[in-house]
Amino acid sequence: MVVTHLIDSNILLPLVVGSKVRINALITVLGVIIGEMVWGIPGMFLSIPVIAVLKIIFDRVESLKAWGIILGDEEPKQNRLAKKLTVRKKPVAT
Repeated sequence: MVVTHLIDSNILLPLVVGSKVRINALITVLGVIIGEMVWGIPGMFLSIPVIAVLKIIFDRVESLKAWGIILGDEEPKQNRLAKKLTVRKKPVAT
């Protein structure tokens, strides 16, 4: 029972909740572990919402965008100029 609970709360829950909030799985697991070390059981529950709030703040503040990318799970978007400059090969008719 204890092993199942440990796997569920430390591995599965961070992966599932982290994917919904779009937080990196590693950051989620580290946040749960650090939250438990600092505040115990309530810290484990509060760590993911705190990380999500920090990610939103980091994404909105220009000088902190790099931290938002580190916390995030999504890939950085290409700018429009890079999309226009992509080279595409035309199919060769035989």
